[in-house]
Amino acid sequence: MAGMGLTTLVACSSDRHDGKGDEQRAGTLALALQTTSNTGSTYRLRNAFFQITNIRSGETVEFLNSEDGLPDAAELTTLLASGSYTVTLLQGWFLERLSGGTSGSAGSPAGTAGSFSTAGTASIPKDIELNAKKKPTPIPFPEGGASDGGNSSGGSGPIPGNGGAFPEVGGEGPIFPNAGQPSTGGTSVGGGFPTGGTGSTGGVFVDAQLVSDAVQFFFLSGGDETFVSYQFKVGGEIIDFTKGKLHVGIIVDDSEACQVPDDVTKPERVLLETNVDAVGGVSLSSVFDALATNGGRQGDGRQLYQQIFDSFASADQAQLPDAVHCGDEMTDGVPTLNGFPIDCNRAEAQHVNDMENFFATAFVNRFDLAPANGAHCGQQRMIFANNSRGRTFMILEAQIPNPSPELGINGCLPLAQFWMDQNNNPDAQSRGQRLAQAFLQGGVPGLSEFGFGPFYTAENLTVGSGQIRTNQFDSFPWTLREFKLALDGDSISAVPFPVAESPAGALWNEFSGLPQGEACRENFLTAMDGVLTDDMSLMSFVVDGACKDAESRNDFSEDYVGQMSFGFRQQIEDKLLSIGSSLSPEDVAGRARFSGSCIGCHNESSGSFLGNGVFAPFSFDFPQVVEFTQQCGNGESGSCFGTSNALSTVFLPGRLAVLSNVLGVPVVPNPCTGDGNGGGNGTGGKSSGGGVGTAGSFGMGIPGDGGKPLPAPEPAPVIVIDLPSADQPVEELQEEEQEIRDEYGDVTISGKSAQSTH
Repeated sequence: MAGMGLTTLVACSSDRHDGKGDEQRAGTLALALQTTSNTGSTYRLRNAFFQITNIRSGETVEFLNSEDGLPDAAELTTLLASGSYTVTLLQGWFLERLSGGTSGSAGSPAGTAGSFSTAGTASIPKDIELNAKKKPTPIPFPEGGASDGGNSSGGSGPIPGNGGAFPEVGGEGPIFPNAGQPSTGGTSVGGGFPTGGTGSTGGVFVDAQLVSDAVQFFFLSGGDETFVSYQFKVGGEIIDFTKGKLHVGIIVDDSEACQVPDDVTKPERVLLETNVDAVGGVSLSSVFDALATNGGRQGDGRQLYQQIFDSFASADQAQLPDAVHCGDEMTDGVPTLNGFPIDCNRAEAQHVNDMENFFATAFVNRFDLAPANGAHCGQQRMIFANNSRGRTFMILEAQIPNPSPELGINGCLPLAQFWMDQNNNPDAQSRGQRLAQAFLQGGVPGLSEFGFGPFYTAENLTVGSGQIRTNQFDSFPWTLREFKLALDGDSISAVPFPVAESPAGALWNEFSGLPQGEACRENFLTAMDGVLTDDMSLMSFVVDGACKDAESRNDFSEDYVGQMSFGFRQQIEDKLLSIGSSLSPEDVAGRARFSGSCIGCHNESSGSFLGNGVFAPFSFDFPQVVEFTQQCGNGESGSCFGTSNALSTVFLPGRLAVLSNVLGVPVVPNPCTGDGNGGGNGTGGKSSGGGVGTAGSFGMGIPGDGGKPLPAPEPAPVIVIDLPSADQPVEELQEEEQEIRDEYGDVTISGKSAQSTH
């Protein structure tokens, strides 16, 4: 948002307070006039008059003028009494591009707009000229002295003169609130568009249209921050006025007015495919059939699916007598999983016979989760949604084995290349067909000859590998759960599993009385090493299995800052002091919630301060990929399922940097959005060494080494994943999980903990 330099302004009258004393003027109205768009162009709002009206009295209390303070003022401010108001943007405004773009480029008046800094009269497109010469509608004002009705001076740019005349030769001026009497209508004799004199800001006119309401409501009370949004469209450029005290900032999105190069690297093709035409060919039943039968098994995919949702019910209300049910484990008479409480008989249990109402929303490439030692090749995921009873989501996260462990991490490179090749295919339907074959059947050229089978096998979603997670709000509160696949005799079965990496919030409190509390807090002091980085895409908080919650709930039970007791806070502070960290214990707990707990990353950490100037991205919904479609961006045609702010600003830039570094292929950034550069400190995508595209393949260099030649990778550990018995206690399953994950080494290829599963 714009608003870097402030200039105080009480427009037209500084001594009229509508009968109210200065001591009642409690709020500040600030109007940002200038911003830099995500393509690097700088825009300024010109000739804009804002009328401020007190809703209760109906009186107009102020006029603000964008031309006051030119050329330095980036924001206008004025004092207002507390109360309810409307702000009206009057006709006569125009938009000016100060830098970036060229005259005649897409989204600007093709070659016709003259520069303000050029001597002589600027050449103005007719539609802009007409808009700029419209005058505000005369409005009666409260009593006071008469306006002086003076004339505007020549060559001063498009601002009203002393008597309030708009820049129209011989035109009448608007009525300003110096008094209740109309102005005498002084004439403008030279106040046309600037000719290089006073008021020149060195910009280029752009063709603009106001698409939001001109009248906006706001409330001020002792410095309240209030939300107001003015939105303009410039060709395809979107300009938003947003937020303040009243801080009305301007944001420019000129992506539609920019031609996206054909060779730009598109995260939505190589990392997160959400195009409706790409995902629409895969049903949830086909996914579960693949899980039940791939590898030569004769399983029942529908029954496997049903076991997941039947587990939400207690045994006496369940539909599948042989499945694992809520309440099969009890602690002190309370239904639990892993010793922590879990809700039974939620509405989600009704999805048992509702498989057909799920629809795919995304293919997800999590190659970045591959350990640096090549023990596996990361995860491949699909997301499904169902709105038949509320909002329920399922994500199936398959961990892909390395088919050539003797090559180390290089054995995984064909999988990375498979996704990068998607970037060159503009046909969403054919991209989806290729992905569906890789996930469900295998035999895809570029993968099968290197030993990669279908992604969806039972062994890829079991103890020590991947998982199935659900995310639902059919019942209150919103909650997230996890499942692993196991063997029930000869059949594949789904069993509830503690949620990784979410530790139960009460464990942060030494007085909670939980038997595992002391051991878990000791574990947290080690796990906190994963949140010391300021790069949110690399943060992780991996804890021991005994500390993982039964479900991750939206009831702030995983608010670690609020749960943290004084004694444990002191232990964290002592460690921070010993390592010279500037973080506070509250920062550590906040980062643990953001990077560890499911509900924290999805919603509860939204916008929270994480220390060292880092703020969690704002979350406007619980899912990372929503089930509602919108026009695809980044030059992509068709409709796409919407994605979260966390994905677009933090996680995808970081993952794209990893993919680029692994393949030694530089990212071609999109000049229309400014993305593709891997982000920066605290915004995701910061490698610990060389920049995006500078590191070669793992045979020549690794991420974080700046591309310096290194020896070929060591062979990866050979890890065999077998399906455990569904009858094993969850404690035993977690021990097996930890034994396997210990083989994954310390870090992933992205630099985060190799123990992390998300």
